[in-house]
Amino acid sequence: MKDEHKTSLRQVKTYSIVTLILIIIGSGVSYWTAGRIDFYTKEVMHTSDVLQRTDELYASILERETNIRGYVISGNEDFLTYYQQSNIDADLLLNELQALTEDNAQQQNNIEELRGLIQSRVRTFDASIAHMKEHGDISGFLDPNVVDNALHGYLLIKAAIIRINDVENALFIDRNQGLINNINALPFIVGLISIFSITIGLVTFFSIYQYNKAQQVANREISRYQQKLRDQIQLLDDSNKELEQFAYVASHDLQEPLRKITAFSDLLNEQYADKLKGDGSIYLNRITAAAVRMRLLITDLLEYSRAGKIDSENIKYVKLTRVINEMLEDFEIAIKEKSAKITLGKLPKVEGSETEYRQVFQNLISNSLKFSKPESIPEITIKSEPAAPELVAKFSTLDPSQKYHLIKLSDNGIGFDQQYADRIFSIFQRLHGKKDFEGTGIGLSITRKIIEKYGGVIFAESSAGKGATFNILLPVLKQT
Repeated sequence: MKDEHKTSLRQVKTYSIVTLILIIIGSGVSYWTAGRIDFYTKEVMHTSDVLQRTDELYASILERETNIRGYVISGNEDFLTYYQQSNIDADLLLNELQALTEDNAQQQNNIEELRGLIQSRVRTFDASIAHMKEHGDISGFLDPNVVDNALHGYLLIKAAIIRINDVENALFIDRNQGLINNINALPFIVGLISIFSITIGLVTFFSIYQYNKAQQVANREISRYQQKLRDQIQLLDDSNKELEQFAYVASHDLQEPLRKITAFSDLLNEQYADKLKGDGSIYLNRITAAAVRMRLLITDLLEYSRAGKIDSENIKYVKLTRVINEMLEDFEIAIKEKSAKITLGKLPKVEGSETEYRQVFQNLISNSLKFSKPESIPEITIKSEPAAPELVAKFSTLDPSQKYHLIKLSDNGIGFDQQYADRIFSIFQRLHGKKDFEGTGIGLSITRKIIEKYGGVIFAESSAGKGATFNILLPVLKQT
């Protein structure tokens, strides 16, 4: 089921990506085709402009021919005015044609040739006008050669214009065909991309349907497992409560015989100490010491079983500086005995129980004093700083989006090998013998339970003979 779920989700993602790629390609091709259509449209319009200017130029040339004939025949100088205007129009049209065809070397040559023919023709007309004005007619100006040259010049101008039109007509046909091809291709391309997109979209829809179906089955399985987990948690809670009750009752039941053992041991020691022979006194002292240790162990077990329990009524904002200062007053004698130096930096306000935080730092400071170097004055420093996100990310139980305080308690004691950094927080775990250092090995276990209860973690850093540092990460209050 899990593999099918992953496959279905992977198919949905794959088809969705393919559909998106097709849409992007289709859009790109459509945009490119639309650009080509725009390009060819402009080129066709450009060619049309050239042909229109050529037609206007040819009309201007014909008008000039007509005006010069009218003047020669009638002698009316109004024809000369029109003749001069037609010359101006022809020059303007030639310049426009030259500008429009500046990217076509062939057309530039044709236009230059046409310009030369027109100028030659104009010189002949100007000579005719001058002769007409001087003699009143052109009978003496005309001869067979002049007539032949005039006809030949006109035919050359006409042929040049036809060549220009032929080039532009060929361009018009080619560009118009390109325009038609792109216009015809656009619906085909869009249609093809649409068919592919619709097909992939339908497949994607089917995959989503399959995925949703598998998701529903998976959700039912998850709900079933969740209910099973809730049932198991309930059973575990019931079992824990029974164990707590059993531990409480058992510890109280054990306390009574221990008190009797201690009491009778004290009586034997007081009344019969002088009558005990051999190792009897030693054995009696050992019985008493074992009973005292057993009572201490039971007391610590009771504290451990109670530690870490959520009691919302006792949870409040706690000023660690005040809690630790009050706790140090109780440690005044032990601190003076070892001439210990304790430096307390600025500490934050956190959420929790004053009693439990007092117990935390009492255990830590007691350990630092207990495991101090005999030849050195114990130095203990407690300070706080913001925890780096990289440090928070190392602990799966912490929320990466939450800010944390990093509270460091450092000492210059005997330290321990870093490989035992986790072991020291386990219940009944000791790194030193009972004869070397007293204690039951439960204090740090209680400390860890309390810190974890309030959403934090505690870990130790040390090396043998170089002191130890206990690091506590606690959440920053949202409103301080």
